[in-house]
Amino acid sequence: MAIRKLSNGKYEHDYRVDGKRRYKRFRTKAEAQAHELQINTAKAGGTLIDTRKGGKIRFHDLYEEWIARIEKVGARGARPSSPVTVAGYRRIYESHMRSHLEYRALATITLTVINDWLETFATDDARQRSYRQLGRMLEYAVGRGYLPTNPARNAIINHVPDPEPTRDPAALTVAQLHALADEAAKGGRYAQASHDVYRLLILFAGTTGLRWSEIAGLLPDALSFGDRPQVIVRSTLVPVDGRLHFQETTKSRKPRTVPIPRSVAVLLEEYLERYHSGGYVFASPTGAALRSSNFTRRVFQPAVEICQKADPTFPSMVFHDLRRTAVTLAISTGAHVKVVQQIAGHSSAVTTLDVYAQLFADDAHESARAVDALLHPAGG
Repeated sequence: MAIRKLSNGKYEHDYRVDGKRRYKRFRTKAEAQAHELQINTAKAGGTLIDTRKGGKIRFHDLYEEWIARIEKVGARGARPSSPVTVAGYRRIYESHMRSHLEYRALATITLTVINDWLETFATDDARQRSYRQLGRMLEYAVGRGYLPTNPARNAIINHVPDPEPTRDPAALTVAQLHALADEAAKGGRYAQASHDVYRLLILFAGTTGLRWSEIAGLLPDALSFGDRPQVIVRSTLVPVDGRLHFQETTKSRKPRTVPIPRSVAVLLEEYLERYHSGGYVFASPTGAALRSSNFTRRVFQPAVEICQKADPTFPSMVFHDLRRTAVTLAISTGAHVKVVQQIAGHSSAVTTLDVYAQLFADDAHESARAVDALLHPAGG
């Protein structure tokens, strides 16, 4: 690399990028030297690339290359992403990216362009999920040498606030859980089409903490009874582009064992022996696989509304709140955080503590009161 003075009085910096010779001209020698220092620093840091690549590649071309990699080896290059994950990425691209960024050259996607794009969103949730995906795509572009840096790496600079929670999570008492189970068994919107297995489904979800997809995809061989009833969670049933897709893996891709309360296990074992005709453990009255949207609209929400009319303290809730109910019941019995982690299906106890911090805080106050009772026993 060299700096030389031209006949017109300007200065030219002669350097190489990816083995190719490059030239850049400057008004003064100081500007040329500053550019030389920048190039040397980038070369030492391993970030020197031909930035002209980003001007030749369209955003849509990057998307096609990136999504193909996601399907093949996943975001971390360890294993293919699930069809659900891939479908989610495709939906975000089609709904929120394509119309704004499809034909743009990568080099033209600047902070200003990104912020203008972010202004088009109606909700913070869609904005955040789309921005997160854009950041992953552009980070991939940096790794491939298409861009020198990722302009979507900082949510604060790009004004992407965390979405405000639309509702507080809810947890049921034991009595409320039984009431909800009874109403669900009556058929919800279809009061004349009672289906007692829905009672069992609600009790099972509210005491084991399984996710909807794990319950919908549960097979009989995952259950064991006897002195230590339990369920081995290893499969899910999820919608992919409108069709239910059975997966032999869970969200964490690792099976987990969750204990089943004996009273629920007795009901479940009796049901399997007397009424179950094959297929998934929990199914519709016609034996069809359960869809979350249909179950929520036809059974769950009508049952919740009936319970609220009968009990003013009954909370507004979604099916996922049955997971919180299961965790709350476990914590109320003094369960260790590792047991709660097992029920919740979190990858670490740290995640469990973060998600259910308030519940453990309440438990900590109970512990403090118990210690106080030891320090100052009644009549002591």
